[in-house]
Amino acid sequence: MFNETLGLKTIMTEIKKALPSTGIAAGLLGAICFGFIPVFSKPAIEQGLSPMCILAYRFTLATIALGILLKIKRRPLGIKLSDIPVMAMLAVFYCISGGCLMVGYEYMSGGVTGVIHFTYPVFVLLIVLLFFKERIKPKSVIAIIMAIAGIYCLGALGGEAAFIAGADRAEGVAIVVLSGIGYASYLVWIGRGRACKFDSLYLTFWVLVFTSLFFMGFALVRGEFKLVTDAMTLLNFGGLAFIATVIANILVVYAVKKIGSTMESILSAMEPATSVVMCIILFDEQLTLPIALGMVLIFIAVGIVISSNRK
Repeated sequence: MFNETLGLKTIMTEIKKALPSTGIAAGLLGAICFGFIPVFSKPAIEQGLSPMCILAYRFTLATIALGILLKIKRRPLGIKLSDIPVMAMLAVFYCISGGCLMVGYEYMSGGVTGVIHFTYPVFVLLIVLLFFKERIKPKSVIAIIMAIAGIYCLGALGGEAAFIAGADRAEGVAIVVLSGIGYASYLVWIGRGRACKFDSLYLTFWVLVFTSLFFMGFALVRGEFKLVTDAMTLLNFGGLAFIATVIANILVVYAVKKIGSTMESILSAMEPATSVVMCIILFDEQLTLPIALGMVLIFIAVGIVISSNRK
């Protein structure tokens, strides 16, 4: 009996060793949730709603949903005056990321937009090297190179037919790359200074508050905000707010605190892979050989991260 119990404990120990850490699991799930952004956004854009209007709905509904969740958990919603500058700065990075990404959908397909947005691991690497003198593991560099190679296959080689007719491709690519720079800055700053000491839910809630105020105000000033009554559009906005914003952000913030911004940025390769798959299924986008090769390279990059961080 003793030997059987000891054997069972050994088996369970080996299983736990084989499983990825909670930080890696959160990073992967968060990236997959972010990958659903084009699924919920493209139908609204096709109905004529502006990116700013969609973002106003997305972040306002997300703020309300997370606020209700915090109230249910009996967590305080107040913010300290000393925390406002940090939250506002994070919100600026997030606004740049979310705004430019949404505008990118007007230039190209959801899949190609997602993979070009994923240039942000390069900017994460550059930021931590240039500004924080952080040492980068060789495996991380290899994983980033493979992920970027996958993105090249997805966007440059396999995405020519995915650009919207008449759109300025150079302008579209520049806008989406800027979204990557904004998101890279957001990821790095979460793990630095005072921001890394904040509770994940507290940080996420107030970043969403500032972000929703910006996009709602911007949409109102430009006269782009429209009252939506269509049930399907509202359902899409609900998914965009809860799945691709609240859940995704909570998981990513948790992952950054556990495994760091560099590792999280690589795991986020699952975001464009998810976008590509979902857009192929739902929007009849083409699956070409370069796209398939790019996705394989991205999956390998994620596998390298998991193997190099498994305890």
